[in-house]
Amino acid sequence: MPHARKRLILPFLKKKLGFFPVVSIQGARQTGKSFLARELLGPLFPEHRYFTLDDETYRSQVEDSAKLFLSENDEYKPLVIDEAQKVVKIFDAIKYKVDQKKIPGKYLLLGSTEFSKEMNIRESLTGRMGRVRVYPMTVQECVGMDSKKELKTSNLLQYLEDGGLPGICFVRANEHKKALFRDWINITCSRDLLQFKKIRLDGELALKILKQTAIMEEPTRANIAKALRVDARKVETHLKALMQLFAINRIDPHPSGVGKPMYLPFDCGLAYYLGANRERCLHICLLNEVLVKRSLRHDDAGVYYYKSTGKKIIHLIEDREQKGLFATQVIMHDSIKKTDSELMKAFILKNKKSSGQILAPIDDGFKLNEIQYRPWVASLHLN
Repeated sequence: MPHARKRLILPFLKKKLGFFPVVSIQGARQTGKSFLARELLGPLFPEHRYFTLDDETYRSQVEDSAKLFLSENDEYKPLVIDEAQKVVKIFDAIKYKVDQKKIPGKYLLLGSTEFSKEMNIRESLTGRMGRVRVYPMTVQECVGMDSKKELKTSNLLQYLEDGGLPGICFVRANEHKKALFRDWINITCSRDLLQFKKIRLDGELALKILKQTAIMEEPTRANIAKALRVDARKVETHLKALMQLFAINRIDPHPSGVGKPMYLPFDCGLAYYLGANRERCLHICLLNEVLVKRSLRHDDAGVYYYKSTGKKIIHLIEDREQKGLFATQVIMHDSIKKTDSELMKAFILKNKKSSGQILAPIDDGFKLNEIQYRPWVASLHLN
């Protein structure tokens, strides 16, 4: 299979299964959750069995009696239940079984939405469930983790258009790829949104909002509402739903600057399909690389962007706790000038124990005006 790539998250997931009785794998549609559970993780656990509640037969069994379903499949470890949120009774039944006997790695729940009260899931399995978020594949994963070749700018540029969704990014025929992105959007903004029973949501509006997160210079709630001429509260409701579906990521402004939370598509390939320019695709790619890296370290410290009072933006600020803040700014031109570093220098002066880099379309790194410049491709090394 062209997308049978190793995933960086696999060792982390195995550790979770060795500790928690319940582990969840959650992430957006098409991020490879099912493949990860069946084809990559499955062979490591010969006593596992996979069910999906997309299958009407199994869904009916769980709806009739979730406890009976678990009892009839008690011999399997882990018992893998895909699209678990589609029958909320399963969560109460699992809590009951786990409270009777805690066996590490007993249940593996997969879902393309948050397991939350918005999905009518009252039982959060707090203290019993370890959560694993699956993001789009990184450039390193797409190229192949076994590859000894150094990542090149050409790998990055291809990734910015293809993205990291395993079922889409390896498709070479452009029209076929576009059709897959179109299907992803239609399913997400129509069928998946209907899972939120308590909220009135509009699929067409969700699609318009998603497009604005790709093309708008500063996709904040207020700016999106203004562009679409829709009440800001209605936009916020749809943004929250899209976040629950992992279709967008929220990135907050750093407290030392100004601005409001921005919302970005979760995958740069999806953003490119929606009309995003290269700078936006780079921003999304950079954010995904950082989120994957931090998830592997179980790092919950903040990730921000920085906006100056002069309305200029530093794309990413990582809070590295003991090491301080690390800022990354992307520029699109290769004719570097000293003025390019003014915003970065101002940020570092304002924030003690901080450092930063500017990524530019250059071949080799150098230092100018006390600021480190690196090639775009330098953002792909997960250190």
